[in-house]
Amino acid sequence: MSEGSWQSEARKNASNCACVGSFRGDIWGFGPSSTKNVGVSLDDWFKYGATFEWSSEDPNATHPLGYEWWQLWEEVEWWMITVEQVSGTNVTLQTVAHFVNETEIAGSGYIDIDTGAGENFTLWFVSADLDVDDTLYTSGDYSDWMINETIIRTYPDSTRETNHINMTMDYSWEEQYYHISMNYYWDRGTGVLAEMSFNWENQTLEYLTTWSVSIGITESNVWVIPEFPMWALIPVFIGLTSVLIICKRRIFKTIIQ
Repeated sequence: MSEGSWQSEARKNASNCACVGSFRGDIWGFGPSSTKNVGVSLDDWFKYGATFEWSSEDPNATHPLGYEWWQLWEEVEWWMITVEQVSGTNVTLQTVAHFVNETEIAGSGYIDIDTGAGENFTLWFVSADLDVDDTLYTSGDYSDWMINETIIRTYPDSTRETNHINMTMDYSWEEQYYHISMNYYWDRGTGVLAEMSFNWENQTLEYLTTWSVSIGITESNVWVIPEFPMWALIPVFIGLTSVLIICKRRIFKTIIQ
């Protein structure tokens, strides 16, 4: 996802709108100072899946910004990000988009999880261990975005503690009304984007146009849970030890008798 993505466009539209409107979310401000820490390591990988929907009752409606790009997700079976290098707060990444027709497209990029500077991965990776009211980055377009809350979310491989940002915008002029809602969840332990959703509604006269995008992690080698975790062996071991002790005592008592 590039820096000229629809997130920036949504912010621009909201700030340029000379109309009756409102914004909810409390994400912009000056959060407490915090040290930015890389939470991923070499060869960590994360697989994503996505859904995209667009519909309109308006016969003259045009497709939203980036429509062709999002349409590609309909043909993608999975999309994987792999950590290629970590140097200080800079993380270099490789991507592979695997399509349902078995073809693949590779890409690359990087992100400085401290400043937010990078190529293709802004907002995909932030600092690990952020707290409520911490800012995502220390400079750039998203340096005033602040964590709203830390909550538990359930994913295919694990239940994770996540840092959540929610943004909701409502604005209107003349005979048009817009509602935009965005949600981001970053895994707190690694700083990787765990899920993102975007919902957009436009009511023009009697016509309703809606579109939505949802992206989420489906698999990761960082979140793997053992099929039979070692801690579960502890009560089994204690139980077997008790049985062996009892059996040994009974056998010894029988021999004496």
